[in-house]
Amino acid sequence: MDKWLNSHWFARAVALLLAVMMWMVVNLESEQTPTSEASQPVFIDGVTLHVKYDTDRFQVVKQQRTVKVALESNNPFYRHNYFPADSMEVYVDATNLGKGTHKVPVQYKGFPDEVKVGIIPNIVEITLEEKKTVEREVTVEKLGQVAPGYTAGEPIVKPFRALVRVPESQVNKVAAVKASVDLEGATSAIKTTVPLKVVDKSGNVIQGADVIPLTVEVNIPVTSPFVKVPLKLNLTNEMPNGYSLASMDMNVDEVTVFGPKEVIDAIKANTYPGPEIDLANITSDRLLELKIPLMDNIVKVEPEYLKVSLKVVPSTTKRLEKIPIRISGLSETMQAKVLSTDGQELSTIDFDVIGAAQVLDQLRHEDLQVIADVSNMPAGVYEVPLNYIFNQPDYIKTSASAPKKVTIEITNKRR
Repeated sequence: MDKWLNSHWFARAVALLLAVMMWMVVNLESEQTPTSEASQPVFIDGVTLHVKYDTDRFQVVKQQRTVKVALESNNPFYRHNYFPADSMEVYVDATNLGKGTHKVPVQYKGFPDEVKVGIIPNIVEITLEEKKTVEREVTVEKLGQVAPGYTAGEPIVKPFRALVRVPESQVNKVAAVKASVDLEGATSAIKTTVPLKVVDKSGNVIQGADVIPLTVEVNIPVTSPFVKVPLKLNLTNEMPNGYSLASMDMNVDEVTVFGPKEVIDAIKANTYPGPEIDLANITSDRLLELKIPLMDNIVKVEPEYLKVSLKVVPSTTKRLEKIPIRISGLSETMQAKVLSTDGQELSTIDFDVIGAAQVLDQLRHEDLQVIADVSNMPAGVYEVPLNYIFNQPDYIKTSASAPKKVTIEITNKRR
C-alpha cells in the first residue's frame, strides 16, 4: 500500500478522477437549474375575451373586451409574445346566467399542460339584457335618379314586414327597417334582392340588431315618358269585286306610347300607325285580334293588342254628277283650265262610286274632292292624273270607268 502511495502514476490517476467528478457535478447542476429567462412570466396584452351566453334570449350590452395573459414556459414561442388564438381561448361562461350585471371568473382552454397561465383580471363584470322582438314595415330607400324623363313608381316589397330583435333598452330606438336600392340611370323596371338594415330615428344603423328575414325582394317600376295619341289602322289592297266594307269598329281609338322624351315629343301631334289589315281576301264579316306594332325607339305601347270588327256587305254603285275638278299647285303667275276631248273648258266631272249601300246613302258632294296636281309645271298642255279623295277612303272606291286623267292647259297670266 505504501508502495502505491509513493508511486507518481497512482497520484496522477487519482487527480484525473477527481477532476472528472468535479466537471460532472458542475455541468449537471447547470442543466437542472432553471435559467432566469424561463423562470420569468411573459405578459401578453390585448387578448380578446370571449363571452359565452344564450344568444337567442340575451344580448351582452357591457363587457370587458380584452385581458392580459401571463405565460410561463420553457417553450420559446410563449417567451416571445406568441399567442396562437386559433387553438387557445380566453373566455367567460355566462350560459346559465339571466339578465343583469354579473361578476364571472375568466377561464381559458387550449393551452399545453406545461404552460402556466395567469389572467389579469381573473374576474370581470358583464351585463346581459333580454332580447325583445318588434315588428316593422320594410321601407325602400331610393338612391340616385332614374334616367332623364323617366319616373320611378311605387316599390313593391316581398315580404313587406320584418321582425327585429334587440336588447330591451333599445326597443324604442328601432325606427325603421330599410332596404336600399340604387336607381341611378335606370330606364327599365328594377327587380333586385337587397339586405335589410335596422335604423334609429336619425337614420343611423343600430349595431347588433337581428332582423328576420335578412333580405327582401324589391320591384320598382320605371316608366318612360309617354303620350296618348289616336290610333290609325293601315288597310291595304281593295276588297274583292262585289264586296264592300260597311263599317269597321275598334275596341280602342287611341293608344299610350312610351319611349325616350325626344321620340315622344316628335309624335305628340301625330297618329300612331296601327296594325296592317289586308282586304284582298276578305269576303265576310271578321273579328280580328292584332298586335300593335312598335315603332323604332318606342319602348312600349298600351294596349298591346287591338280588336277590330269588320262588317262586309255586297257592293252597290252610285252615280255622282257635276263634281268640281280642283287644280292644285298652280303658280301665282300662271292660270290653268281643264279641257274636254273636243277642246272645250271643263269644270266638273261625272263618275260612279262603289261601296256599301248604307255608306253611299249618306255620301254628299261635299264629302269628296277630285284634284289635279300641276305643281312645278310650266306653261303647256298636259295629261294630269286625277286624285279622288273621300271623307271615308276605306269604305268607298271609284268604279273602273271613272276618269283617271284629264287634259289641262297652263298659260301665263296677262299683265
